[in-house]
Amino acid sequence: MNMCALSIAQQSDWLTTKVFGAAGASPLARESDAIFMWIFWFSTFWFVLLMGLMAYWVIKYRRRPGVAPQRSAHHNTPLELAWTIIPSLFLGYMFYVGFQGYISNLVAPTNAEVIDVQGRKWVWTITYPNGANPLTSITMGNNQAAPEIYIPVGRPVQFRMTSADVMHSFWIPDFRFKQDVLPNRYSSFWIEAEEPGEHVVYCAEYCGDLHSEMSAIIRAIPADEYDAYLKSIEDPGGPPEVRGKRLVDTRGGCAACHSIDGTKGIGPTWKDAWGNPVQFADGTSLAGDDPDAWDNYIRESIINPNAKIHTGYAPAMASYAGAFTEEELGFIAAYIKSLSSKAPAGEIPTEQAPADAPSN
Repeated sequence: MNMCALSIAQQSDWLTTKVFGAAGASPLARESDAIFMWIFWFSTFWFVLLMGLMAYWVIKYRRRPGVAPQRSAHHNTPLELAWTIIPSLFLGYMFYVGFQGYISNLVAPTNAEVIDVQGRKWVWTITYPNGANPLTSITMGNNQAAPEIYIPVGRPVQFRMTSADVMHSFWIPDFRFKQDVLPNRYSSFWIEAEEPGEHVVYCAEYCGDLHSEMSAIIRAIPADEYDAYLKSIEDPGGPPEVRGKRLVDTRGGCAACHSIDGTKGIGPTWKDAWGNPVQFADGTSLAGDDPDAWDNYIRESIINPNAKIHTGYAPAMASYAGAFTEEELGFIAAYIKSLSSKAPAGEIPTEQAPADAPSN
């Protein structure tokens, strides 16, 4: 390849591909590549300049026979301020653009397709928005059951993640992002595939003997094919909010405390609760614009209901720790979300019957 015949942008793209193995699969990924390459060239420039000056000064001011050494300068305030402030400005810029990209990956668009991911030794368990799980898997390395995760091209997809045992990390190199998957809480990030293709998923946090085999494959397919795929694997149990309602109706016994029509009871109503700010008795609060925080609040209120007491209510709820699996906790959260006008479009059922599920 004749590098001289390429533009600066083409040379940067070529080098990025050589460094990362493949071009970024989304605008956010390419933005991450651009920041990385900017830092790379910035560091290269200063390394070459400083090492060159050092070599020059070592030769120019080397000790010579019969020549007395010059006295070193004791202090130079302008110089010391310059080499402190100027690099700090560049470092501040690096932090700013890096942090902006990080936040952009965390905060999903309101219309994002939410796919639940549960990590456990040593497999990823996937639950689609309709409550179904992938029906197919492939062999990757020694892992003979790496799940195939289908996502739609041109639509944002949010991965809402938790762990059933130890800490994992959901890493998709082609999208230049990874996020820790933690037990007892939810974390998330989002991607949007621009073109059909395959993208490998790894666990990027050592989690035991078969850590290196904890993999999956993401297959980005046209949106209409994705919709047809979801319909073909639709879970007979119904979508998550319906299954959550069934769980709380049959195993929760919460209708005595929590209404779904706005009526105040022993516990706060679930009507329009999700997505709205909540004030707690200890003076802290929950912002209404953070979906992950709300899902974590629901989960915590089921397992440890006295951790955060809603202002105006007394501690009255018993712990439901162990009563529901992680998957079932997600269904309950989906049901409570469906009772709110703040729920994203498409997640509000047309019919809502009386319910009961633990949340404080």
